[in-house]
Amino acid sequence: MKDWLETGWVLRLREQLRKMWVRVILYSLAGVALALVAPLFGPVLHYIPKIDLAAGSVDALLNIIATTMLAVTTFSMSIIVGAYGSATSNATPRATRLLEEDRTAQNAVSIFIGSFLFSIVGIVGLSAGFYPGDARVLLFVATLGDIALIAWALVRWVSHLNEFGRMSDIISRIERASLRPAQKYRDRPALGAVPQADALPEGLPLVASDLSGYVRYVDVEALQFIAEQLGIKVEIRRMPGKYVHRGEALLRLTDAVDDEGAAVLRAAFVLGEARSFDQDLAYGLTVLCEVASKALSPGINDPGTAIEVLRAGTRVLEVLHGEHDKQAEVTFDLVYAPPLDAAEVYSAFFAPISRDGAALLEVQETLLDCLGAVERFGDSVAARREMERVRQRARAALSEVWELEVLSRS
Repeated sequence: MKDWLETGWVLRLREQLRKMWVRVILYSLAGVALALVAPLFGPVLHYIPKIDLAAGSVDALLNIIATTMLAVTTFSMSIIVGAYGSATSNATPRATRLLEEDRTAQNAVSIFIGSFLFSIVGIVGLSAGFYPGDARVLLFVATLGDIALIAWALVRWVSHLNEFGRMSDIISRIERASLRPAQKYRDRPALGAVPQADALPEGLPLVASDLSGYVRYVDVEALQFIAEQLGIKVEIRRMPGKYVHRGEALLRLTDAVDDEGAAVLRAAFVLGEARSFDQDLAYGLTVLCEVASKALSPGINDPGTAIEVLRAGTRVLEVLHGEHDKQAEVTFDLVYAPPLDAAEVYSAFFAPISRDGAALLEVQETLLDCLGAVERFGDSVAARREMERVRQRARAALSEVWELEVLSRS
């Protein structure tokens, strides 16, 4: 059965839907539409006389909403921008992308702006006489509903501000973003392709990229379908996370294809200026590692954050090496791809932290403890290699004899 959520065009759509301006526009249009339809539906709706009497206060309510929502929106945006700046300076600039996708913040700002526009349209309509008695009642009820929605958004937003943009929140967001590719590679070591590097011999036809950028997504299922239609086998030369220059090979084919076939095959790759978390496990762990490296810098000197990052990254690796879901196991037999290199992933995550925290015993102890766990549930050979590198760096950086003794026992 085709998983439509795993196609390249859906990825592009999902990335757009994650942006704040989409929700802002949708809520704004809903607010404006609500104010505009009141005169149309008012005459055909029955209403209670008591509500009709209370509807006289709708002017005051709309003025209050218009006045407060603009100030609340400005205040909220200043908080969000401040959180972006704090994440950039204290964690890593790559973390701001995850903060930008925060649904609670997006919903709050969207509701505030949508309510502001709803009130403005309502005030203009009342002043112009667009709302007769029945429509005025409907506008009053809609205003009460809008107030309830604003109250709900404010409560959620204020509660969310206790954690939004803090270091622990940023680490948790990066960890959650890394878990999804970890689960994918756990269930499909080569994203569903036959896990074999250099499966096709040299000298066969290639499909080159017509753009330069990072490979953000590869639609392996689409490649399988196209290969069936063209009667060929394909080998992926650039997996997610790799940078490809224009003219470099994306695929190797068993038989040559025409320009149209090459264009269709090329469309299975989504390229961009920056890496993506969706299929790039190494990127998620690298971003986590950047947070630890920033925390270990002399200007910040926060080994506790580095230790928290090490624990989070180890949990991601535990998911990667966990028991795979047999129902999700799919192998597309016409597509070959190199499996995930565990040694490369371990090195990308642990090596920079080992380098930057080499003179801190508590960081080295946590490194060895995490690598010991990875040795038990993951690639033991690669984990032992990283452990030996950690010890070598620590022995060269630690000056006290007792520190070296503690390290030797770790």
